[in-house]
Amino acid sequence: MFPNDAEPKWENVIFEIKVNVMGSAQSTNHMARPAVLRHISGGTTILAGAAALFSGWGLHSQSFANLGSDGLMAILAGSTVLAAASAYAMAYFTAKAGKFAPPRACTDAVGIRDCALNEHTIVSIVDHTGKVSMVNENFVASLGYQPDEIIFQEPHLIYADQDVFADVRDHVTQGKVWKGEQVLKARDGRLLSFQTTVMPSFDENGNFSSSVAIRTDLTTTRAKAAYEGRNDVLESLRDMVFVYEPETYKVLYVNQAGRDQLGWTANENGTKSMLDTFSRFDLSVFQTYLAPLLKGETAQVRIQVMHDTGPVEVVTHFGKGIDGDPCLISVVRDVSERIKAEKLKLMSVSTVSHELRTPLTSIKGALRLLESGALGDLNAQSRKMIGIAHRNSDRLLSIVNDILDLEKIESGEISFTAQRVNLSDILNEAAEAHSSYGNDTGVNFVVEPCQEACSVEADPDRLMQVLANLMSNAAKFTPPDGTVRLSVKSMGDYWRVCVTDTGPGIPDSARSNIFDSFFQVKNEAKYSRPGTGLGLTICKRIIELHKGRISFETQIGKGTVFYFDLMKKEPLHLGKQDAA
Repeated sequence: MFPNDAEPKWENVIFEIKVNVMGSAQSTNHMARPAVLRHISGGTTILAGAAALFSGWGLHSQSFANLGSDGLMAILAGSTVLAAASAYAMAYFTAKAGKFAPPRACTDAVGIRDCALNEHTIVSIVDHTGKVSMVNENFVASLGYQPDEIIFQEPHLIYADQDVFADVRDHVTQGKVWKGEQVLKARDGRLLSFQTTVMPSFDENGNFSSSVAIRTDLTTTRAKAAYEGRNDVLESLRDMVFVYEPETYKVLYVNQAGRDQLGWTANENGTKSMLDTFSRFDLSVFQTYLAPLLKGETAQVRIQVMHDTGPVEVVTHFGKGIDGDPCLISVVRDVSERIKAEKLKLMSVSTVSHELRTPLTSIKGALRLLESGALGDLNAQSRKMIGIAHRNSDRLLSIVNDILDLEKIESGEISFTAQRVNLSDILNEAAEAHSSYGNDTGVNFVVEPCQEACSVEADPDRLMQVLANLMSNAAKFTPPDGTVRLSVKSMGDYWRVCVTDTGPGIPDSARSNIFDSFFQVKNEAKYSRPGTGLGLTICKRIIELHKGRISFETQIGKGTVFYFDLMKKEPLHLGKQDAA
């Protein structure tokens, strides 16, 4: 009941009812409503209709006057409750249905501004309770949260730095605008950078009502700039560069040199595969080549192959694309000139080696005869000198043989006889054959048993040659009474043969050249022994001709593992044409 002097003016009351219920009905019509929201909308619509009738002719009706103050205020209270329920339900079901608050109609200057911000920036609103009440589609696209995962939640959940969040909160509650760079946590755990402006809003009583955050994604912008900057550099390189997906080998980018070599256009980026880069692309070899990189065993892989344009060296490592996803980057370098220079050097050396081989063999035989005492007894000093001469003639003859073997491999004159080989048998045979060398150097060769049938298709004599080089190399750098271990283990589609020593390890400065011709690691260890500098080069070429891969792992002060990988049970047809 109202006191007589406070009797309300019915026109004002009716207007208030219309505002509440008609506003509520309109707001619920902005979206496809769930059932409970439709009932609220229906109720508000009925009240809106009643209010219209009252305002149109009820003011002059005795029956309307009979409602009295209580009845009319009940209608007003009901309309207010329905309006509030409708607004809350709209927000709740908007979030649950994955919807977004509709933007202001783009019909006036303010509306156009709001539409532009909503379209091109990341927008979120926090209400007076400190909880998120609205996010736009760009927010979801950038951070990955669905509306029902973030609406009604406190915004500090997405801040990587809680001190920044506290600073933003203090600013806006004091009526200040906060500007700066923020790092937010995406739903998948990524940390993303945003340029952010947070603006507070206050009601007519000066109370904080909400804040609006406007953000632009710096992470994507910076990544795009870096990507484009990198591409500008790559475009000027003479080497071919390919950026592609690790799983599908889909080419994402190829530089100008690559496009020119392959006859591709810039518009074809994204439509080609790495399988299109060679006319005779061998997928199994490519997969074997990439396997250690994809499994995280090494940071970079390298292989030399014959491309349609000539011999090339392919170096591959991981990188990141413009979207931050991992990608593979392969640099393909023409090595034809380098190979020509190496062949010329090798040919000149091999010519001399041919001339040296026969007299060296004769000298070695004579020294052995003297050392055996067949031509008479030698005193201790003479025997010592003869022994030194014999060992050096062995070393010189080994160098000559290595040079001639490498020259045959490079010229394609070496022949292979492929057959099914059990790698465990090869390791046992190699350990037995080199036991005397181990005794001379004070090193033990130990074969670790393999419980599986480790079969490959290969030339057993060439594998023995590889093992001989790796074992002698390991023995040279293993301290006296040390152990060199030979093992084979399964690595998915291929077998890995390992020769492990306990030497000083390979220094960083030598790792990139370890397989180069005539390269030797400088080592200060007293027990290290010199080699020819060709053994690892020969090993690499033989394994590559078996469509395999050879590499190493090393730790300074602990030792080195040289290993080679061969495909399981894959028949090989090796011959002169393959060696070429």
